[in-house]
Amino acid sequence: MAAKSNKLQSDVRLAGIPVSPGVAHGPLVVFDREEISVPRQPVEEKDIPEEMVRFETALMQTRQQIQEIKDLLSDSIGEKDAGIFEAHLLVVEDAMLLQAVKKQIEQKHLCVEYVFHHIIHQYAQSMREVDDPYLAERASDILDVGKRVLNNLMGKNPVEKYVLDEPSIILAHDLSPADTAMLDRKMVLGFATDLGSRTSHTAIMARSLNIPAVVGLKDASLSLTTGMQVLLDGYEGVLVLNPSEKTRFEYGQIEIRRHQVEEELETLRETSAVTTDGRRIVVSANVELPEDLPHLREAGAEGIGLYRTEFMFMNRLGVPDEDEQVAIYRQVIEASAPHPVIFRTLDCGGDKVLNQLEHDEELNPFLGWRAIRFTLQNREIFETQLRAICRAGAGHRIRIMFPMIATFEELAEAKAVLQSVLLDLDRGHRDRARDIEVGAMIEVPSAALIVDRLVPEVDFLSIGTNDLVQYTLAVDRTNERVAYLYQPTHPAIITLIRRTVEAAHAGGIWVGVCGETAGEVLLTPLLLGLGVDELSMGSVFIPRVKRAVQRLNYAEMKALAEDLEKRSTGQVVLERLEEVARTHYPELLE
Repeated sequence: MAAKSNKLQSDVRLAGIPVSPGVAHGPLVVFDREEISVPRQPVEEKDIPEEMVRFETALMQTRQQIQEIKDLLSDSIGEKDAGIFEAHLLVVEDAMLLQAVKKQIEQKHLCVEYVFHHIIHQYAQSMREVDDPYLAERASDILDVGKRVLNNLMGKNPVEKYVLDEPSIILAHDLSPADTAMLDRKMVLGFATDLGSRTSHTAIMARSLNIPAVVGLKDASLSLTTGMQVLLDGYEGVLVLNPSEKTRFEYGQIEIRRHQVEEELETLRETSAVTTDGRRIVVSANVELPEDLPHLREAGAEGIGLYRTEFMFMNRLGVPDEDEQVAIYRQVIEASAPHPVIFRTLDCGGDKVLNQLEHDEELNPFLGWRAIRFTLQNREIFETQLRAICRAGAGHRIRIMFPMIATFEELAEAKAVLQSVLLDLDRGHRDRARDIEVGAMIEVPSAALIVDRLVPEVDFLSIGTNDLVQYTLAVDRTNERVAYLYQPTHPAIITLIRRTVEAAHAGGIWVGVCGETAGEVLLTPLLLGLGVDELSMGSVFIPRVKRAVQRLNYAEMKALAEDLEKRSTGQVVLERLEEVARTHYPELLE
């Protein structure tokens, strides 16, 4: 890396994404980007068996390395967080991967390093392009495992642990979960990366290790240098270069106050979210992976308001069979008991195409073959998943939710498939759930506009605000050029949520919100005032939302929501909500 100047003015701030809370101050250590050069060497037909032996040996070595890291971490951070590496093990244990590599070697007569490098990057790219931050971040896991396999194939000894001379803040282009886990926590004050999101495994590891972290700093690792003094704010997602004495003092005071707030919030675990005038809101959790389950009780979640089933389909080369799905779903149900689980059926297709299926590239995947559209046209996958959910739920109350419903016909057809599955299970005398509630996600404007016709067909509704905002305002939330238009507080969004809630209540069913807005305490007054019955969010946000609800008056918030819907812009609405939040729970906004 070329040398860079340390002579920067004080208090230069780089904005990123906060993923692990805390404030750290100290010298910066920048790790250069590591690239593996893979040769493109031809192989003769007679040498193909030897290439496959080399590949299988490398997979065995990689599996052993990952298992050793997992075992080591089980002692230091606990089994549930070390379980992150189960996803890594799935990659090297997938028979489909072995078959794909063998097929490519036989067809192209190229060395196993080159073939594997191409396949693993192709797979990672398909993951990176999905319209789901959590699933997109799994690309980093795939590439991390791929790098290990390549190093073993090429006889290299990858560095497992960064050695630091003094307590420091690490800056890297990216850090894999293994890199993060193997850091000497006595020497690492915090870390920052160019890449990453709140849902990356690296972020999960940072929180588990209680290390302040900021990701998404773009190309910071190319412009900064080792040795400069920095302050890392894991609450706001800021890296401050050459912080002044005044800035360090101010952050020290903020850290003290935040720590006090966190201690107070821990006492809310067993309490309910009840307003000052007696309205109760169910606060549940969004869950992606089984290893997230222990956090439910820690946070005080009242069940799982959204279980994303995509991970077991997307992070592999083969489709999971029915029994494998049953085992996972049963684990989820038991962890959530006595509270219910909402299983969202497979939400992929379009830009979230399963790696196992043949597909044509779409011009506009956001409006294409995805979610319920995909599963209704892939009936075997859909039926297998529904059978697995119903079998896993034997003896429990479960909820099944269909994503991206845009028409009445889609909902009717999905329900018909479920009914057919239930009849088939009964004919085969299989144990299954008897108490099943069926719901639909309202995330397409057309569904919100005909919601009164959908209500008689379901037992509940769940509003997916991420897509509802995107589709209503015609804005790609991943496009930086139009990101300013992505406004959950836009009056049009308020109207659609109100219509949905009113129709649901008129039909005698409940309605929840499971999008990102559910965990935003700035938006809690609005969602409460609009009359939603449940808020589902990442576990880490649950205590804060409980505190916000407990400080608010429902009647007052209902009047507030009616007034905000009449405002002209989303920015005006947001400013008014910030005033309300600062009046009732200012400590949650620091």
